[in-house]
Amino acid sequence: MSLRVILRERKSRALNPGTFGCLQGAFTINVTQGCGLSCTYCYARGYATAPPRGDVYLFINLPELLRKELDSNRRRWLPGMVIFNTATDCFQPHPDILEVTYQTMTILLERGIGISFLTKGFIPQRFIELFKGYRESVHAQIGLVSLSEGYWRTYEPGAVSPREKLENIERLLVGGIDTQVRIDPIIPFVSDTREEVEALFKALGQRGIRNASVSYLHLRPAIQRQLRAELPSLHWKVLESCFENQSWVEVGLSTKTKLLPKRVRENGYGRMKTSAQAHGISAVICRCKNPDLNGEICVPARVRKAIPGRFQGKQQLILFPC
Repeated sequence: MSLRVILRERKSRALNPGTFGCLQGAFTINVTQGCGLSCTYCYARGYATAPPRGDVYLFINLPELLRKELDSNRRRWLPGMVIFNTATDCFQPHPDILEVTYQTMTILLERGIGISFLTKGFIPQRFIELFKGYRESVHAQIGLVSLSEGYWRTYEPGAVSPREKLENIERLLVGGIDTQVRIDPIIPFVSDTREEVEALFKALGQRGIRNASVSYLHLRPAIQRQLRAELPSLHWKVLESCFENQSWVEVGLSTKTKLLPKRVRENGYGRMKTSAQAHGISAVICRCKNPDLNGEICVPARVRKAIPGRFQGKQQLILFPC
């Protein structure tokens, strides 16, 4: 699918403090509105303000806006950490998006402000070289759910291949960049089989990953419509059967969310934790997406420390997007 990038001037602030639950206290930034990776399960595609599939609005003035914002507030505050990609991906394969991303990250890092990002795109080498100069200020998360080409083609058609995601991991770790993997969303009977789980954690362990967060797919009305429209019929029927007896519940801001049956998730997470441990990896269950389970804080310690008071005596966490 082709990607059409539409240039826009951002009128509101570049940095936005989280205003709800899991994002309270963290400053966030999105380089674009909309995402050309077009993952079938993406909740942000269901927003009323989301552009049509294949279109992306790029905030071309973001670096200038950010620089002015930080300079004008220098004496009052500087955030310790900025979270990229709460509703998009800054490593979409377009030169203008990558240039705005590079400038924006450079502005933050040069001012001593840490950055954290989650991506399912390919990270160009010039970003790796930038990150090497600020190793203590960069936290990377790679979204990798399965090594299967079938999963990739079906659920993440615009993302890079599993092989390229592993290459991202290798180059980040060789560069000394703090890196973990986000295994989210896990698709029942597709990416949670013993064979799939073992192959994934073996590959991650061999490359030096020591931390991963895991979470199963959940449904919202918009996600449900996307999956029904974009998945092969058999895949959708299997998913539909998994959720058909589940009630709509409140998860985060969404008052209409369906979770997989608790036993299905418990059994799946058990397999993942066992396999991860066998390969020297600590796997944590994302609590914000599993409110009925004894989940954990999946935000890395480095990110938590950069948000003063955010996690002191609290059991909340930053929600990174699917």
